[in-house]
Amino acid sequence: RGCGNVMMAVGFGVSSAISLYSNRNQFKPLEKSMVAMETFLKESRIDGEITKVLSSNLLDHIVILGRIQQILLRGQDPRSIMTARSGLRGASSPSMEDAYRYSRYAVAVYGDSVIQASKMDASGDIDVRLFGDEEEISRDRVATHIGVDAQDIALLDVSYSGSAKHLRHFVALDHEKKKVVLAIRGTFSLSEIIVDVAAFSRPFCGGQAHAEMATAAEKIWEATGPTVVKLLEQDPQYELVICGHSLGAGTAALLNIMCHQNNRKLVLHRPIHCFTYAACPVFEPLEAARDAVKATTNYIHGSDVVPFLSLDSVRHTLASLATIAESTKKLDFVTRMRVVMGYKDPSPDLVNEVSIARKGVMEPKQGAPPLFIPAANNVWLREMGKDEFNVQNVDSKRMAAFGIHIHPSMMLDHFPRRYEHSLQRMV
Repeated sequence: RGCGNVMMAVGFGVSSAISLYSNRNQFKPLEKSMVAMETFLKESRIDGEITKVLSSNLLDHIVILGRIQQILLRGQDPRSIMTARSGLRGASSPSMEDAYRYSRYAVAVYGDSVIQASKMDASGDIDVRLFGDEEEISRDRVATHIGVDAQDIALLDVSYSGSAKHLRHFVALDHEKKKVVLAIRGTFSLSEIIVDVAAFSRPFCGGQAHAEMATAAEKIWEATGPTVVKLLEQDPQYELVICGHSLGAGTAALLNIMCHQNNRKLVLHRPIHCFTYAACPVFEPLEAARDAVKATTNYIHGSDVVPFLSLDSVRHTLASLATIAESTKKLDFVTRMRVVMGYKDPSPDLVNEVSIARKGVMEPKQGAPPLFIPAANNVWLREMGKDEFNVQNVDSKRMAAFGIHIHPSMMLDHFPRRYEHSLQRMV
């Protein structure tokens, strides 16, 4: 697992470096988005909320916030707070076998380095091929990882030096399940981080959606739609699966909503199944996309923070951090370090103030409505021991209300290989 973590970090560095070198103008298409985000932050005055918490003690304040959140939970499993449903109940969750099956697609679309990291994590194996046709080796590795023949990959765009106009992706035929599968890659370059953080909203399919992910969904369909439709036309029994992890999951969920418009006319009225892993809140209201929401299952692993990230949840976190900054500024260094290191509990007054700030009603901002994960089922996996898991289905709206929870593993648990490996062990 340690080697897998290193390989993931190296893979991200290599992907970013190759992307920067081969696409030196990759940020130009995003200039409008960056300017729009900057303008939005200024006009909404959210930039002031961010500036208020920036200080040399920010890391200390984050750790203290995590400790306060533990006190507020009082040992209660946070998932138990989020189990009530919002009324958009769909079919029962897919089998864990299918969840694992399509998690492999969501991992494979990241390309060679993440496939290698996943294999290292799961079994200690690694593919040492260094020479040969790069595209052929990549195609073979993807095909092997998802369990299909290389010739069944109809469209492959996973190269780190690929076009910056759309997210990396591939389209494959899963003959065993009679599915056409579209897999979309998550964040694995600097330009994709910009897509993540440009989190203001815009109109989309009868609701409001994360602006840049909505654009990414539209661009992915431009790149893959003709291939997907052609494959569906070849056999009337085949259905469509859309899957992805992180940024790819949010984009997949919005593309699923888009494809459900007009009784799924875009995909020849075929059934659609959407598997998202670590999707973040990207759409509201859920009632505007009932059929699409019912067709989507989202998976959350451990303490992964991404499924709780939205402008609204970030604003509540900033309010909590601002409260901590104000209340602890008079503390001497030794007392502050004792609280940070856990040798001393935060004062009851501070705990109460943070609780109020965390749950308080924020001033509404145009372009920053509370967004939700557009999934009828959010399957939360938590490891309880070696090959022992606790699984609970939680509600999108209650997740959004719960907000960001600080935990030491909140980033590591987000890695795509962690999702695949956990589901593999469960199966």
